[in-house]
Amino acid sequence: MSAAGNRLPGDRPKALGLNRQTGMSIGLVVILALLPLAVGGSNYTMRLLVVSMIWGGVALAWDLLLGYAGVFNLGQVGFFALGAYASAMLSENAGLNPWLGLIVGAITGGVVAVLLGLPSLRLAGIYIALLTLAFYEVLSPLLSVGEAIGTGGKRGISPITPYTIGGYTLTGDNQIPWYYIALGLFALCLVVCYFAINSRFGSSFVALHDSEQFAQSLGISRYKVSLLIVGLSGTLTGLMGAFYAHYTGVVSPRVLGLEVFIYLVIMVLLGGVGKFPGPAIGAFIIIFLSDWLRQFDRWRMLIFGALVVIIVMVAPRGLMGALDSAQTLYKRLKAKRRPEQGDEKVPS
Repeated sequence: MSAAGNRLPGDRPKALGLNRQTGMSIGLVVILALLPLAVGGSNYTMRLLVVSMIWGGVALAWDLLLGYAGVFNLGQVGFFALGAYASAMLSENAGLNPWLGLIVGAITGGVVAVLLGLPSLRLAGIYIALLTLAFYEVLSPLLSVGEAIGTGGKRGISPITPYTIGGYTLTGDNQIPWYYIALGLFALCLVVCYFAINSRFGSSFVALHDSEQFAQSLGISRYKVSLLIVGLSGTLTGLMGAFYAHYTGVVSPRVLGLEVFIYLVIMVLLGGVGKFPGPAIGAFIIIFLSDWLRQFDRWRMLIFGALVVIIVMVAPRGLMGALDSAQTLYKRLKAKRRPEQGDEKVPS
C-alpha cells in the first residue's frame, strides 16, 4: 500500500491532484446536501446514507495514516469504539450533554491515538502494525469486563441519549436532522483531511513517506510528524465514533468485530489508498453493497473476501487510481492525434 506513485520527495499539492480533489470534495458535499430532495421520505435509505457518511469520515482519517503518512496503524476501529464509549458513558453515567460528547469522543480518540503512537512510532513497518493490532485485539475483552466502570460489559450501553435541538429530541422516525448533522461532520473530515494533505504539514509527511532520508535531510522529524498525524486521525475517528453512539442509541464490543474491520479495509482499498477523497466514496459503495448482499446471509463475507482479491488484482490503486490511469491514457491518445493533424496538407 503505497501512495508514492510517481511523486518526487516533498512535492507540493499539485502532484496530489489539487484541482480534482477540490472539485470532487465540493461536488460530493453538494450532492449529499441535495440528496434528501430526491430520496424523499425514505428513512431506510437515509439511514444508509448517514452510516455511509460516518464510515466515510473514518476511512478518510485512516487513509491519512496508511496512504499519505505511510503509518500502518491497524487500531483505527479501536479509536472509533473508544470515542463512542467515552461519549456514551459520560452521557448516561455522568449526565453530560450529548453534544459535548462529540468533543469528548474526539479528544478521547486523539489522546489514545497519541499514547499508542508514542511507543509504536519508535518502531517501523510491520512492527507498528503488530503493536496496533494487539491494541485492537485486547480492547474488546477489556470493554467486555469493564462493567464496573460503566462500559455495560458484553451487553454494552443502551439506550443512549439522542441529541436535542431547541427542545426537540431527535428520533429515528425523522432522519433529516440526523442526516444533516452527519453531513456536517463528514464535511468537517473532508476539509480537515484536505488541508492536512495540501499544506506544508502535509508535504512533510508525504515527503517522509516517499523518501525518509531526503525528508530528514531537510530537518523533518519522522517521529514528531507521524505523532501529529496519528493524533489528528484519531481525533477525527473518535468524533465520528461519538456521533455513531448517539445516532444508533447503542454501543457494544461488537463494534470491534472483525467484520467491521474488514469493511473499513475494503472501503479504503476500493476508493484508493492515498487517493483523497477516494476512501470516502468507497465507504458509500461498500455500505450500500453490504446492505444489498444481506440477502445472501452467510455468503456475504465470502463475497467481500472475493471482492478484496478482485480489487487488488484488477485495480490495485482503487477507483481513484483507475481514474488516474484513464486520464493518463486519454492525454496520451490526445497527444498522438495532434502531430497527425499537423501533418495534414492544407489545400492551396
